[in-house]
Amino acid sequence: FHQQSCNHVIFNHLIEKESGKISDDSCLPQKMKNNTLNLCLLSLILLALACKNETETAAENNPMPADTTTRNGNGNGDTASLQTLLKKYDPPGRDIWQKPELIIQKMGDLSGKTVADIGAGSGFFSRRLTEYAGKVIAIEIDPRLVHFMDSVKQVALSPELQTRFETRLASSNNSMLKPGEADYAIILNTFIYFKNRQEYLKHLLEVLPEGGRVLIVDFKKKRIPIKYPPANIRLELFEVENELLAAGFKNITSDDCSLDYQYIVIAEK
Repeated sequence: FHQQSCNHVIFNHLIEKESGKISDDSCLPQKMKNNTLNLCLLSLILLALACKNETETAAENNPMPADTTTRNGNGNGDTASLQTLLKKYDPPGRDIWQKPELIIQKMGDLSGKTVADIGAGSGFFSRRLTEYAGKVIAIEIDPRLVHFMDSVKQVALSPELQTRFETRLASSNNSMLKPGEADYAIILNTFIYFKNRQEYLKHLLEVLPEGGRVLIVDFKKKRIPIKYPPANIRLELFEVENELLAAGFKNITSDDCSLDYQYIVIAEK
């Protein structure tokens, strides 16, 4: 197979497998199941989820969708909708304008700590965190995305990092975290979609240990090339700070300069 043909066949196979249309890999040729296949698939995944086009053009043509933490997955095995969701969830250029490594750096030393990624989506951020944290819990309410993350980690992460990566199916008002289980809760591109933000923050306050932290990254309420979410549903930075204070968090630090399109807020229990 040429690499492009291999990528096309395997990507469609992975999506159909996760949607329930096929149950195993028996329909793939044997030569596509070896280590070369894994490298080919990994290349495809990285290309599909984080193409490096020009940031502004990519942002205009591929707006961010509403996060799946506020809507239940349809669970009907719709391959086309899953493909569409994955492409929209991680538009080309996200790794450029969101600067995940910079955000992780701001979180401080994560060695031996457990980080809960609430609204993990495709696992874009969760997989990166495994290189720094002791454990990462990727939390989603859409079972299709949970299954997708479980499949992708097999080829995108080394065996060692796979042991640090856990997915968890939750509900829109409950992270399913046990008290003290996570040292850090992060909410990227998601906070504005919570049905009851105050209740969810209070829930996190209950399950985080003393000194635990929550990090929120969301879009600035100003004119930016990214058209979704629309400005009228975004939150001003001071609104996020006030809601964290009202929920009981303290030591709030904010940064609206490091990222062009988003602000970063960190608060402590």
